[in-house]
Amino acid sequence: MIYKLILNKHLQVALLFLLIQQIIVASSTYFIARLAQSLTEESISILYMVLFAVSLVAVYVPAYFCVTNTERAKYDAHKLYNDNFHTVFLGKTYLLSNDELQSTATTTLAQESNYTLETVIDSIFDISALVLNVLFNVLVIAWFLDGTLLLGYAVGIVFASMFVHFRRHALKTAAKTDQQSRLNLTAKLFDSWDNVVIFNKHNYTLYNNIVQKSFATAKNNSVKSTSIQHINSSLGIIILMLPVFVVTAFIFNKNWQDAATMAVLIATLPRQIQLLQMCYALIGYHTSIGVIKTMLDGILEVLQPTAVNLDNYIQADQIRVKQTGDIFDSTQLPKQGRVTLVGNNGVGKSCMLLKLKEHYQEQAYYLPAKHNLYFNYKTDKAHRGSTGQQLIKQIQEIREDDQSRIVMLDEWDAHLDKENTQIIDQYLDELAQTRLVIEVRH
Repeated sequence: MIYKLILNKHLQVALLFLLIQQIIVASSTYFIARLAQSLTEESISILYMVLFAVSLVAVYVPAYFCVTNTERAKYDAHKLYNDNFHTVFLGKTYLLSNDELQSTATTTLAQESNYTLETVIDSIFDISALVLNVLFNVLVIAWFLDGTLLLGYAVGIVFASMFVHFRRHALKTAAKTDQQSRLNLTAKLFDSWDNVVIFNKHNYTLYNNIVQKSFATAKNNSVKSTSIQHINSSLGIIILMLPVFVVTAFIFNKNWQDAATMAVLIATLPRQIQLLQMCYALIGYHTSIGVIKTMLDGILEVLQPTAVNLDNYIQADQIRVKQTGDIFDSTQLPKQGRVTLVGNNGVGKSCMLLKLKEHYQEQAYYLPAKHNLYFNYKTDKAHRGSTGQQLIKQIQEIREDDQSRIVMLDEWDAHLDKENTQIIDQYLDELAQTRLVIEVRH
């Protein structure tokens, strides 16, 4: 699933143009080296000067296609995650009983998945750019100077990678803690509206204290994770630089009387310094690979929910039909009519509705007491009204537009006045003439 999420066609196109871009960059190194050689021959090659200038400009053409396709890749990845989210959770009505999963899953879908996928795609692109840039330019410089330079970079990269590898556990732990604290903070912020706008002092004080603690925890964990990554990157680049400096000094000492070689060495020195900076960035990404994998695991873990057996929460012999007084039999449902479930609190009346919805899927319509379900009337700015008025419009829309043969409502009369309750009662009686209406009253 990871590869399908990330390596979509747009990212592949971006990487193809990146390859072209880095070939052009390496060619500029080649041209400047040739130009430096021509100076030792008491003549300046106009051709290499022109080619060098052209390469500096031409590099921006593939860069444009890299940027635009990378941006498309990010949106496609987020859309595919959204599609997978729908596939995994569609019709899993029993999961409505898991408030913690709902908070984590919606926060991940709305924010964390987008942040993670953008980070991963940017990292893949940047790592690829760094690897290609270092590889191509080191090959060009080594071809002009001395093949030993390749050995210096190879030894440095191997030892730096080994160092980072041994530090991966600390990075992974810090990254996991960082992500969890960030998700926890985001979930708390989703609760801000009621607590801030209503401003009951007790609720607001409690909420604000929790949010402030969540901010502090998230900040500390983020700083800790970033600090570990930076320290590892810094030590890694020092380890990498040592053999490169040793080999460069060896080449300098070996060829200090060779004017052509020294000219190339001096001309390419800025590029070699740039390569070391890129190696530093590459080591930094190496240290964050574990972090990125942890972030990916986090958003993919949401798509693997644990099944819940609603029967464990239902006391079937304690749920009765108000109209008849009989125990409700979920296996013998009438084709039409109105069934009101009654029973003491905690016997599982709401869970019974969830179980029926899970079983009948599209044949049943389920309207919980509190929800964010989309309705056509909400597209009209004039839809604002009381809870009862909105519920009336919802019932009307269900009656007119939905073809489900079973309509289930959970505590629909909670917080309604007598007038709206009577209106909706009448609508439900009319609906029950052609469909089966199962309800739990407040």
